[in-house]
Amino acid sequence: MSKCNVAVIGTGYMGMVHIDQLMRVPSVQILGISDKNVKLASYAASRYEIPKVYSDAREAIEDKDVDVIHNCTPSSLHFELSKLAISAGKDVFSEKPLALNSRESAELVGLAREYGAVTAVNFCYRYYPVVQHAAARVARGDIGRVYSIMGSFLQDWLLYETDYSWRLDPRMAGSSNIIGDLGSHWCDLAQFISGLKITEVMAELRTILPVRKWPKNTETLTFSQATDIEYEDVPITLDDYGALLLRFNDGASGTFITSQLAAGRKAEISIEIYGSDGSLAWEHGKSTELWLGHRNEANQIFVESPILQVEGTRRYARLPSGHPMGYMDAVLNLLIDFYRAIDMRREGKEPDVQLPDFTAGHTEMLVLEAAIVSMRSGGWAKVAAE
Repeated sequence: MSKCNVAVIGTGYMGMVHIDQLMRVPSVQILGISDKNVKLASYAASRYEIPKVYSDAREAIEDKDVDVIHNCTPSSLHFELSKLAISAGKDVFSEKPLALNSRESAELVGLAREYGAVTAVNFCYRYYPVVQHAAARVARGDIGRVYSIMGSFLQDWLLYETDYSWRLDPRMAGSSNIIGDLGSHWCDLAQFISGLKITEVMAELRTILPVRKWPKNTETLTFSQATDIEYEDVPITLDDYGALLLRFNDGASGTFITSQLAAGRKAEISIEIYGSDGSLAWEHGKSTELWLGHRNEANQIFVESPILQVEGTRRYARLPSGHPMGYMDAVLNLLIDFYRAIDMRREGKEPDVQLPDFTAGHTEMLVLEAAIVSMRSGGWAKVAAE
């Protein structure tokens, strides 16, 4: 692969995940980082020996030596910075959700096509080896016609009234917290594994804790804990619980439940897909295992393997059989595919990887907006055409 100079914008939790894994991609050189908290950016630059600390995001985007922008900012900045980066001729890897609404996400899709940019959204859960294997099995007809898709994404990091995050602020998160965040991940998984599209939604979105305590004298980071802090009451309007009924093309139905107030659940994802000839299920807590269900024979547990997986998915199982891979490796798998696509485009070739690109990010924005329409109307809402 040819060398890519990268700038990372945002050095919070996900920004550091990006930096850690970019260090493992042979073709990548992290040229610089930017964050509104210059101390955080400077610390990260020193820790990882990154040569440049930009005073603001635009400086990183305007740097002619930078080829790729990693947009790891809060949701309210995704559209603006990704638009500037594409317009400056950069390839862009963005955190999710892609934008605050489908008008913005559609514009980004159009810009990426106009400029020929390689794009990706960090739907990293589809890059666990057995998730790729599951999608390949469904595609080749192992479970027959898909009848139903069920699952959940549960966390507990917003359980207490003193738990606060920018994700609860509509100015920064948009019209949804949990469906835009956890829901976008799960809906991407459901559509990726099944090969189907969500066409209609019926949603219940709730704000279980309508008042939370905001820390007045400190900046609260996602998943952080704080003590001895002065608080003030803040009204909360965004969802911290959601339940969706789903209809897919080809007649399949689905159910999805998500909560950030599920005590003891840290990042529990489950997805089950039932078909006419069999079924499969995956749990994030047992991420190396794929459960295979049968009617007339014993059920099976398939374990990730660079030897036994469906051809085309084996490269994602980067360790010998029996050596488990994890979350960071899933992010790495996505990054390697992303930079492979960039390299192939530079060579004038059509990329041979199926990235969760900005079109996939736009798809999830349309599902989110349908869920909000459904919540307000109390009925089914169609997902708008892309």
